Amino acid sequence: MSDPIRSLASALLRDRSGIVVVYYPDAGVLDWIIAQVSSVAGADANPLRTSSIDDAVAATDRLVIVSAPDEVEAVLDLNARRDQVLLAERSFPLVLLLLRGGSGHTALVTEAPGLWSVIRGSDPDPDLLAEIDVAAERQRFEQAHGMSPEAWLARWRRDELPSTAAVLATAYDAMLLEEPDRG
Repeated sequence: MSDPIRSLASALLRDRSGIVVVYYPDAGVLDWIIAQVSSVAGADANPLRTSSIDDAVAATDRLVIVSAPDEVEAVLDLNARRDQVLLAERSFPLVLLLLRGGSGHTALVTEAPGLWSVIRGSDPDPDLLAEIDVAAERQRFEQAHGMSPEAWLARWRRDELPSTAAVLATAYDAMLLEEPDRG
């Protein structure tokens, strides 16, 4: 299963001096996304939340999270200034938050091909990654463990499996895939 936080961390660590775009599904989770980005970046990130690309480009010694009211303008401005960001000696990436499927995302793909090419692979969507294809994941689980999630969980709940980190992680995955009791 995809791990949205691991994907976010990977993008932040891989592109410490670059640009990362993080998608969010709606304004209701924007503060949560910002908190996740801040916490994943680490204690020394000293995050700055701004709506200004000027402020974002100037702050090279800290994590910068851009949440702009006009995402199209932010995308076009950042596209025009991407070399400034990429050539600067940044300690942390510049993170641009965009509404999934919104006008900012559309502008990124259609009007800012230079920026789009720079961020490809550094554009996690934590909410989308958290969605799973239950049927496919159940099949993968059964192939990996030789039994259904329910059968595996029955063994785990009877304390037939050791209490290790790997077993606990598998239990978590199995619980996500467990079919509700229809009795």
